[in-house]
Amino acid sequence: MGRKKWKAYQTEVEVQDAATDGRAVARDGERVIFIKEGVPGDILEVEVFKREKKAFAGRILNIVKASEDRIEPHCKHFGSCGGCKWQMMSYKAQLTYKEKQVRDCLERIGKVEVKEFHPILGADSSYFYRNKLEFSFGSKSWLTREQISSKETFEQRVLGFHAPGFYDKIIDIDTCHLQTPLVNDIRNSLKAHCREHNIPFFNVHTHEGFLRNLVFRTSQGGKQYMVMLILREARMEWIDRLFSFLSERFPQVENWVYMVNEKLNSSYSDLPYTVWKGTGVNIEQLGSYQFQISPVSFFQTHTAQAQRMYEIVFSWLKELLPSGKDRFECVYDLYTGTGSIAIFISSLAKKVVGIEYVASAVEDAWENVRLNALNTEFRFFAGDMKKVLNGQLIEREGVPEVMVTDPPRQGMDAKVIKRILEFPPAHIIYISCKPATQARDLALLKETYEILRVQPVDMFPQTAHVENLVLLRRKT
Repeated sequence: MGRKKWKAYQTEVEVQDAATDGRAVARDGERVIFIKEGVPGDILEVEVFKREKKAFAGRILNIVKASEDRIEPHCKHFGSCGGCKWQMMSYKAQLTYKEKQVRDCLERIGKVEVKEFHPILGADSSYFYRNKLEFSFGSKSWLTREQISSKETFEQRVLGFHAPGFYDKIIDIDTCHLQTPLVNDIRNSLKAHCREHNIPFFNVHTHEGFLRNLVFRTSQGGKQYMVMLILREARMEWIDRLFSFLSERFPQVENWVYMVNEKLNSSYSDLPYTVWKGTGVNIEQLGSYQFQISPVSFFQTHTAQAQRMYEIVFSWLKELLPSGKDRFECVYDLYTGTGSIAIFISSLAKKVVGIEYVASAVEDAWENVRLNALNTEFRFFAGDMKKVLNGQLIEREGVPEVMVTDPPRQGMDAKVIKRILEFPPAHIIYISCKPATQARDLALLKETYEILRVQPVDMFPQTAHVENLVLLRRKT
């Protein structure tokens, strides 16, 4: 038999928790209701409008009693833009529920025991922290219900973020509080100039239009800037016009870069880029090390928190050094990216072996090694982790005493974990930006490893995302 039919209804609920997707969690009898923009402690009048797989979705009609943790959102785009879903919650409460998210994942998904659980490490600033932001041009604007009902005509050539759930509608952003304010000035000046001179914005349905994306990168604490335009074609009269206009108005920007993307999708990390002006790279500082950031390099988006996170990794490794030794013989760094962790911990290892899927990232890693003139032996390999991390590599490079792994959000493939367990290092430091997949992987490791320490780190203030570090020790 199918599920019983139901219809939308209104009810009053008290918010009890915060979910990993940024929504609040409440109960109406046996029904679990997820509510956008709710804060634990709120008493809300809601409309339950949608049935999901195991729960229901509700929208706020009225705040009957506000939670003590509810605050006024900082951004005027809040509620439309899906980027900062927790702006209505105090930062102290955000940290509380991020730490709880990590605990819940380890207990419910991983079912693992933790010897030491350290309090979450919050950020000094919860705004203007990102070193990279990407905006999209579009010829179809997302409109609020009020705008639609007004019957007014609104400008459709927009530059901003994709509306949540829509691939073809762009929310026109006036002010974003995630990156240095200069970004807003540049973006708004470019948008106005392109509208005035009828330079066509991209249309995802017809795949026509010149302007596709605008990417900003900053480094050195917001003192170095890179602006990259992603375009549908290399039409030089427009490229020169736009960069000449912007570089004259914003001389503090060092690097002006463009890229041509003729694909139907918007991914561009595999495409070549052209430097219109500048060196084409930013230099970032983490501790005593410098890192070269190219237009398509991966780098942790919160520089200050990245340094604090790497310092934790370094301190854990230093504690693990055998008595009488000042360096490990060999450390592996899986999913090494541009080698930032490998370089940061290099003074504690005679050899670091880094493995990364993206070949261009490995090229950046070698450049970063040269940039820092390090005396550690480095070995970087590009390719599918399941294939590169094999017996031949282990035999050639040696079994690591410690392994650091920092996989993407989907976590490690089960085959990778199986390979690790064939030559289990004495310790593993597992860094994750998604505690749920990390907990899943820890469940596969727990027969061989015990968890000594857990340290959540807030890399993404105003969102529900949280970074987590776990120190594992091989059982005797």
